[in-house]
Amino acid sequence: MTTTGTGPRAAGIHWDLSPLCASADDCRTRLATALADCHAFGERYRGTVAAMEGPALAAALAELARIENELGRLHSYASLRESVDVTDTENQDLNGLMDRSMVEAANALRFFELEWLDLDEPLADQLANAPEVEADRHHLLSTRRFRRHTLSEPEERMLAERSPAASSAWQTLFGRITSTLEADFDSGEGPEPHTIDRLLACVRNPDRGIRMGALDALYGALDPEAPTLAHCYDTLVGDRLAMDALRDYDDPMDPTHLRNEVPGPAIEAMMSAVEAHYGLAQRWFGVKARLLGLERLHLADQYAPLGEARAVPWTEARGIIDSSFRAFSPRIGDIAGGFFTEDRIDAEPRTGKRGGAFCASVAQDARPYMLMNYTDRMDDVMTLAHELGHGMHFTLSAERQTALSFHTGLALAEVPSTFAELIAFDHLMATEQDGATRTALVCERVEGSFATVFRQTVLARYEQDAYRARAEGATLTDDRLSGFWLARNAAYYGDAMELPDGYRLGWSYIPHFISTRFYTYAYVFAHLVTLALYARYREDGDDFVPRYLEFLAAGGSAEPGDLLRPLGVDLADPSCWDPGFREMERMVERAEEMTAA
Repeated sequence: MTTTGTGPRAAGIHWDLSPLCASADDCRTRLATALADCHAFGERYRGTVAAMEGPALAAALAELARIENELGRLHSYASLRESVDVTDTENQDLNGLMDRSMVEAANALRFFELEWLDLDEPLADQLANAPEVEADRHHLLSTRRFRRHTLSEPEERMLAERSPAASSAWQTLFGRITSTLEADFDSGEGPEPHTIDRLLACVRNPDRGIRMGALDALYGALDPEAPTLAHCYDTLVGDRLAMDALRDYDDPMDPTHLRNEVPGPAIEAMMSAVEAHYGLAQRWFGVKARLLGLERLHLADQYAPLGEARAVPWTEARGIIDSSFRAFSPRIGDIAGGFFTEDRIDAEPRTGKRGGAFCASVAQDARPYMLMNYTDRMDDVMTLAHELGHGMHFTLSAERQTALSFHTGLALAEVPSTFAELIAFDHLMATEQDGATRTALVCERVEGSFATVFRQTVLARYEQDAYRARAEGATLTDDRLSGFWLARNAAYYGDAMELPDGYRLGWSYIPHFISTRFYTYAYVFAHLVTLALYARYREDGDDFVPRYLEFLAAGGSAEPGDLLRPLGVDLADPSCWDPGFREMERMVERAEEMTAA
């Protein structure tokens, strides 16, 4: 049970995982049952898919959904336990068991998807259009996107068996290094150990000495770990490229595009459009340098507050979320409130806890959980809103969709979270009385958009460089990765930003590179789409809300293009990104006006 969280940095705000599993032993017992169900499913349905008709396929899908839903719940429980204490031996053992068991489950169930993919197109279309499987029609058809890239069952089984050692182990090593890394630093309360997240929070400190010192401390702590972190990434990239060749992918980004159900050319056009607008960011950096009385910004000044935002204790952050979300939609307010009242948030930073923030969907018949590291800063309120935006999406989708169809690809999944940030931001701008905080909010909104759209594009381009070099036979050493990193960042920042030498290690602690390749372009996609949607909301007012809630409830029941089109976004139109850039320019102009005043 959590405390009230009235202390600094959300002290005592821990989640309660007991609704998912009573204990680690309970998880193990239920896992054994779920594995037995997987094997029973195979005994019942193996070799039958080609002869199925609508009712039989519907029954099989329902049983598959039940099994996968239980596995998702158990896997989430084990992962959530470890995310708040990666050093605990029992958590490590449970996750090791879970990794092995998920491989076993996947191997036992894989035949069903392979038999489905093996069907000729006419028969597959006929079955997918049977009325009995209407709820899972898109799931069935979208699975066939991977038909060309799927191997035989023995080959798929072999690859799954090697996954824990070939990829998961390197991801775990990366996570343990970065989550336990600390540097002694004085951020104003005396010298004490600082995690990566606490050091990064310091770059928003109004004291330039603290900002620059925090970056020095961060890079100093990362430097001795850089060769190991680079080796983790080199091994993972090499393994992924080998799998791509085996599966006949033409480009390292193709698996991500297929999972997101977005066309590669549209994403390339989007990133090129972003790069064409780098000048907008450089324009702002020049304005900010003058406001800070500097000839040129140093990297440590990029997020320096313009007008110091006041501290926001956890209890106030909760009130901001409640008021802003309920003003948009009482239903959304209820969903967000459940995270607090049901202890489904872990917000207190502590050693051994995973950095960053996430919202875990858990399972279609379970409530989502959220992790963050709350440090009493206004931007933490935005992070809270962001992750709860995911939570509202998961909740509404789970109510309408099946366990097989309630998830969306990464690109679309980031739209509700970004939209939720804008809801909270507009509420704060309408209610905040402190002038310095208002100015800081506007500037942080501009810089948050830059970080999401421009910087995440930089990250995706950096990944392209790394995969290209590895494919050509180069080892991804820390020096080589640093070269790619600095080159891509120099193109973004231009002459408007001084980059310190330590920034060559800026790639080293970013988990998305390790966990999911080319994850970051999803943020760019979502932000530009969301800005366009929010402009529509400002125009249409309350009439927009039901359409938006319907979009959330649709989950993964259709392709992103089909889900967005009723909201006025056509991904086939190259100009579809323009409204997002217009909104960003509008933000910059507003910030310029406020800071000039």
